Amino acid sequence: MSSRDTLSSIGAGLGSALLFLLVLTGNPLALLLSYFGHLPLFVIGLWRGPKSLLVAAIAACAALLLLGGPLPFTVFLVVIAGPATMLTRVALIMRADDSGKPAFIQPGIILAAMALAVAVMMIVILATVAADGLDIQGVIAHFLSTMYSEMGVPLTPDVQQIIVMFQTYFPAIAALSWYLMVLVNVMIAQAILVRAGKNLRPTPSLASLALPGWSLFAFALAGASIAFSDGNLAYIARNVAVVLAVPFLFQGLALVHGQAARWPQKRMILTVFYIVTVLSSWSFIAICGLGIVEHLIRLRGNQPMTRSNEEDR
Repeated sequence: MSSRDTLSSIGAGLGSALLFLLVLTGNPLALLLSYFGHLPLFVIGLWRGPKSLLVAAIAACAALLLLGGPLPFTVFLVVIAGPATMLTRVALIMRADDSGKPAFIQPGIILAAMALAVAVMMIVILATVAADGLDIQGVIAHFLSTMYSEMGVPLTPDVQQIIVMFQTYFPAIAALSWYLMVLVNVMIAQAILVRAGKNLRPTPSLASLALPGWSLFAFALAGASIAFSDGNLAYIARNVAVVLAVPFLFQGLALVHGQAARWPQKRMILTVFYIVTVLSSWSFIAICGLGIVEHLIRLRGNQPMTRSNEEDR
């Protein structure tokens, strides 16, 4: 690695650490910018490779340890540096495809593996709480009530109803917000590099996304656990099932994009589809269901697109 690459990596790491520290200011704009803490790491990793990303991560962690102490360092390592390093490493792995030619790992495998990793982490955290003999929902309700009180929000019946609604799926909501935040940062980083002509791997097509076979087994296992458990175990299983359903949301979207690509009016079809999706909360469940059906019987076949292939990339 040249000195120029090293300096670029260190700069990316320090930029990531700075974005992460913005959350401590309490400013709404700064809080929004802190969600892009992964971005400099993904840019350097998908541009220069895993070694440069490792240098950037070490620089960021060292800066946070010196300036903020063990707590910011640990949170940054677990939430930002560690996942960014592992995800970039996996995304740049090449292996032989079905025809024997070298190819990058398919994005469907990465999405499913990410969801499984998040689910395992959730199980560990929630099981630790349950092991102390505490009711998980009660702990979360107390946390949310305390948070609203510190924000100066009166605990009116309406607010308490919101707390009751959120506490049911709060672990899944928190986990998926992180999951989607990571994906958004990856997509922005890849888009920047593609525009600059510096990307190491091509941008995968959403229309050709396919999940691995084990992803449905993991989701079905979590769903079955809900029916055969109660209390804390049922609560954990319910939230894990929500997390493991998200890859099938992308699978459903892949089916829609693949079918829309068959028509000249593809952009108009997708625009109408996403407008309806945003306006209807039930649409996400329907798309997940569509993704499961696609996973089982392969509605797209082996060639999901027949036209406009390049526009989907």
